[in-house]
Amino acid sequence: MKARSGVRAMTPAVIVLLTCWTPAADETVAHLVKQLQDEKADVRITAANNLVNLGPEAKDAIPALEAALKNDKEAKVRAYCAFALKKLGHEVKDPVPVFVDALKDKDEEVRSVAADALGQLGSEAKAAVPALADALKDSDSGPHAAQALGRLGTDAKDAIPALTGALQDAAVRPYAAQTLGRLGAAGLPALTKALEDNDDDVRVNAVLALRLTGPDAIPAVVCALKDKEVEVRLNAAMVLGKLGPAAKPAVRPLADALKDKSGEVRQQAAESLGLIGPDAKEAVSDLQAAAKDASDGAAQAAAQALKRILPDKQ
Repeated sequence: MKARSGVRAMTPAVIVLLTCWTPAADETVAHLVKQLQDEKADVRITAANNLVNLGPEAKDAIPALEAALKNDKEAKVRAYCAFALKKLGHEVKDPVPVFVDALKDKDEEVRSVAADALGQLGSEAKAAVPALADALKDSDSGPHAAQALGRLGTDAKDAIPALTGALQDAAVRPYAAQTLGRLGAAGLPALTKALEDNDDDVRVNAVLALRLTGPDAIPAVVCALKDKEVEVRLNAAMVLGKLGPAAKPAVRPLADALKDKSGEVRQQAAESLGLIGPDAKEAVSDLQAAAKDASDGAAQAAAQALKRILPDKQ
């Protein structure tokens, strides 16, 4: 049995390097900067890519990279320049305006790298929160913007309305929900409200994200145990188990879930009671009955839970 795992790890950048290039003695940064201004697009692309590969050694090219990011007509050149500047990080004198401006680029790769770069800057990019919030409206680079906001921590709380709105975009939704969860108590009301959404997938992502807010989310997750959609109930039971002994207030609702019409939910409820451990003694009689469940998975989970809850009696 597998519950949804939530947000998949995103590739840190969407750029694929052209080569594993090592600079020759005569191929200096100055030479590559000159090539960035070549009339041929393929020459500029190669130069930008090679500057990416240089990493910190390319710091003298920062002004040229910034200029090309802003003005080059070739999207691939701008994308490589954005990635090179991202790798240079704090070597860039004032990176936030550079990447905020790039969030408006017409190319999706450039926008995505810009969002990643702002997230990499952490709290230093606090001023970019409004721009990142606006970028959530973009289905292509919106996931990167949501993740960037997640890396800003509590500095991103002003983006909560935009993150809540982004729950309606299937492409951005998992990342927006995760960021709301990372905001802890500040994101809890939005996620709780999302449990009332008509879209099953919104509710699934909301309940998964509630785990990140900690024990304060237990009342909301308990309500989700009664959702009409089996996958919401399944993930709600899983989240409560992940909270371990802190989920003691959910013991009775989880015990009731041992009678759910879904065998998967019954199994997960039993597993979660076991993860709560001895604090789940209230559910012992329910688990004993569940150990005779017609579903082998649920029955076995109940038996294992009893061993965790009553280790001295096994």
